[in-house]
Amino acid sequence: MRSTLLALAVVLAACNNDRPAGSATRAAPSAQASRGPDNLVLRIAQKGGTARVYAYPRLDTVVWTAPSAPAPARVLAFDDEAGEIAYVDSRGLPARIDFREGGARAVSKTKLSGITSTDGSSIYAILADGTVQRFAEGGSWKWKPPLAARALFPQSDGSLLVLAERTGGSVVWRLRPPATEVVDSIVLPKVDRTLRTQVGDRLYLGADRELTGIRTRTMERTPTITMDAPIELLAATPSGDRVFVITTGDSAIHVVDRYRERESDRIELGRHIAELRVDPLGRYLLARPSGEDSTIVIALGTNRVIGALATQWRADLPFVAPDGGIAVAQAADVFIVDGETLRPVARVRGGSADFWYPFRWTGFRPRAAALDRPVEFAGPSDSARAAQDSAAALSDSVSPPPVAGDTAPRKSAGWTVSFAALLVPERAAELAAKIRVGNESARVVTALRDGSTIYRVVLGPYATRAEAERVGREAKTSFWVYEEGS
Repeated sequence: MRSTLLALAVVLAACNNDRPAGSATRAAPSAQASRGPDNLVLRIAQKGGTARVYAYPRLDTVVWTAPSAPAPARVLAFDDEAGEIAYVDSRGLPARIDFREGGARAVSKTKLSGITSTDGSSIYAILADGTVQRFAEGGSWKWKPPLAARALFPQSDGSLLVLAERTGGSVVWRLRPPATEVVDSIVLPKVDRTLRTQVGDRLYLGADRELTGIRTRTMERTPTITMDAPIELLAATPSGDRVFVITTGDSAIHVVDRYRERESDRIELGRHIAELRVDPLGRYLLARPSGEDSTIVIALGTNRVIGALATQWRADLPFVAPDGGIAVAQAADVFIVDGETLRPVARVRGGSADFWYPFRWTGFRPRAAALDRPVEFAGPSDSARAAQDSAAALSDSVSPPPVAGDTAPRKSAGWTVSFAALLVPERAAELAAKIRVGNESARVVTALRDGSTIYRVVLGPYATRAEAERVGREAKTSFWVYEEGS
């Protein structure tokens, strides 16, 4: 295996072009538009600063920027409806990046532990005294459990599982926030390791040599599986059909079949594994050998060991991209390698200085001009009052009527600077009133999206993209640019 690592390192070191010929076969984001969400990558300097979203795999194409993002430590989840990423910053505090309003903000300044989220919308954490707190757009919620909370497991149905230690063992409570009554509970042996499957219908608990599962909907225990040595590490496929177990002193990955409820396979690696990371789409398993800056790549369909890659192992890297490429960090650069051949297909010089997070979303796509039109208000016939700035008018009047349907395309083409897309007209008006470049003030336009009225804050259109980007920079706030009629 070491010879494989050294050979690959030589290949990667010899990759001098930012975009080798092999990368030309990868689909551009524009080609994905009719097939689902766009593949994107968020990058923030590890010390904090400007946040940028790039079109993947065209990692030289910036589609969104925002200043002053707190230094990231790990991402919790992405809320694709709100267009927000929830993450933990380098100080251990929860924060959010909002793609629609622009910018990043801290959620709390209180010292917290056990910070977690399953949907990016609600963030759960444990206070110093063991109290459970939820942070959400609708407000905060707290619950003081009978025993100090140790770990939290939010579920896709809105319920919450809370793990605590008791004399001689552990207990798991089930609640349905914002209610504070315990609706169910289960008593267990003392838990050393925990794992919530991505689909959320299983919670796996490691207690010394024993692996126990909880069916989260019924709070029933699954049969206990006894390993040959104490359990050190747990991971699972996105569907939760297989659990990967690392035990003390072992050189293999134990594969536990959820449906057979027993160990079904072993993946022999010849060395002890310190960390596991599963591809969100279930194609690959990445395993870091103890004491090595490398990752072993395993094809989950067959449990086949494909090979190894030299890489730093961080909270963000390596990761498996939606197209099956694997991003690895070597020295100052980040390489994208093909998941099946492990051959490099792209290189991002200086990329290791950034924190990376891949995600999929449709929110940055260019919008047709037919979907936007200036806000119109009913008012007095006095010409002076009718000529008031739309932002000021909106703040003093009732909400404008929703758009009944797509409007006719504008005849003029050009590039528009968009600063935010909001659901509340008053907030859009407030933001528009603050944005002014030269003699031009931002305005609010409406759009119909999935039956809801969206209020977009914009400037333009302008004749060229360069001019639109100049205006966006001079506004000194986050923005993105789209082409009219595209």
